[in-house]
Amino acid sequence: MSIKVRLILSYIAMLIVPIILTVMVALLAGFYYFSDAQKAYDIKTQMYPFSKTVDEREELFSTIKLTSIQNPENFQNEIYLKDLEQELEVLNSGIIVRKNNQIIYSSPTLLDFNSNEYLPKFGEYVKNITVPFRGTKIGLFLSQQDFYFTDKGSGSVFLATNVEPLKRAFNKLHITISIFIIVILIATNGTLTFIVARGIIKPLYKLKASANEIKEGNLDFQIKTNSKDEIGEVCTAFEEMRARLKESIEVQLQYEENRKELISNISHDLKTPITAIKGYVEGIRDGIADTPEKMSKYINTIYTKASDVDKLIDELFFYSKLDLHRFPFSFARVNVHQYVEDCIEELHFHLLEKNITINSLPTHADPLYVVADVQQLKRVFINIIENAVKYMDKVNGEINIIITQDECSVIIEVRDNGQGISKSALPYIFDRFYRADPARNIATGGSGLGLSIAKKIIEEHGGNIRANSIEGEGTSMVFTLKKYRCGDI
Repeated sequence: MSIKVRLILSYIAMLIVPIILTVMVALLAGFYYFSDAQKAYDIKTQMYPFSKTVDEREELFSTIKLTSIQNPENFQNEIYLKDLEQELEVLNSGIIVRKNNQIIYSSPTLLDFNSNEYLPKFGEYVKNITVPFRGTKIGLFLSQQDFYFTDKGSGSVFLATNVEPLKRAFNKLHITISIFIIVILIATNGTLTFIVARGIIKPLYKLKASANEIKEGNLDFQIKTNSKDEIGEVCTAFEEMRARLKESIEVQLQYEENRKELISNISHDLKTPITAIKGYVEGIRDGIADTPEKMSKYINTIYTKASDVDKLIDELFFYSKLDLHRFPFSFARVNVHQYVEDCIEELHFHLLEKNITINSLPTHADPLYVVADVQQLKRVFINIIENAVKYMDKVNGEINIIITQDECSVIIEVRDNGQGISKSALPYIFDRFYRADPARNIATGGSGLGLSIAKKIIEEHGGNIRANSIEGEGTSMVFTLKKYRCGDI
């Protein structure tokens, strides 16, 4: 769940939960306080005014209003008022009669109310009043009817209900609900804030600890998170960064090891011909080459060794540019069948001298186009074929170039019947300076970079290269090239 959704749900919960809890508290508190109010009204009749319907009270007041119109003098008749008192007592109410601003009657249930100070004036209709009694104030609910007596005196009759227990119940309920609202809001907001914050802060602490580990140079740890929100995505991204940083450092260390190995290999490969050159030069200087034949042999050997050094330096320079992706390739559309035929024709006589035949399969095929750099692809063929010639141990050597295709690529296989490569050496033949001969015998020729260069060139073409070999039967070098499609170049 995302942080945005979590915050929205938290906001909704902060609204709904306090409302639900407040309603529950209000119902429970209301039931408790109003039960007490009921008991306060239980005086004689075991009847409670709020258990009566509003219609019952209104019906009684309608009777009082009718009497004030038809027989207003009844409100001065003590017998009528006493009879009315019996009905009023059931409702825990009373009646107050006022004539010419003087109270002439007040029900006993109203505690002998005889003060006109708190009653509304003639024609002024007030529903609720508060009157003092024994140091406290009592709330009354009034229904007022104004009329005129037969002697033209102004009169008012008040149906008054003592609502002080209800008022106290409402006040207690108000205070209780107010306190509980504050408590509920604090508890709800605190709980929800803790839950939401924990899902955010805990992963942040993990990130902080991980950052400190990285700062100290330790990358051998893992950031684990089950969160699916934005913080979880940050943790995942941080873990990917840590893994890539660790991989980068490991690659850098590997590069450093490779650099040391490269220097060692270069030193070895350069030292051997240079030592030979020095030896032959010293032989000439010391007069060992005392005949024209010996002198010619020494000079030819020196020239051959110097050429080997020059070739090694050129291949090192070329490999370096390939490794740094700084070599400019010139890609073009190439008919691979025709191209292979041209290469075979160029190499045919050289291989024939070594009693090696070279062929391409199929011999006749429709044009098949690839995207390639003509010069560098030729270097690949030459390096692979030279490697096959170098390790050819058969009297009648044979090299076949087999061309197949799939949906997207052209597959070229260079297969020989030479001595093959051991299983232990096969995984390393594309490593630079690697030779299957542990003694690194320079007599076989080559710098140990041929197949490494071939691999780099094929990878720059967007393909791949691999080797299959059976000792004593031969080796197959297989590489792929992308098919040409309109717009590829």
